[in-house]
Amino acid sequence: MRAAKKAVSFTIIHFLVGLAVAYALTGQFIVAAGVALVEPLVSGVVHYFHDRWHETPADGGRSLAA
Repeated sequence: MRAAKKAVSFTIIHFLVGLAVAYALTGQFIVAAGVALVEPLVSGVVHYFHDRWHETPADGGRSLAA
């Protein structure tokens, strides 16, 4: 349960930081909200492929380079 609470709180903080930074850069709330919603999704996909790239056969995983 603690891990789930931590994941939810991290997601909320990540969204708010993204919203604040994008708003500070653009001055437009709608644009900032769009960036804050899209960025974590893109980051999640990139993170998945980053993890796959770093897997080694010793881990029992397959390398993307192979």
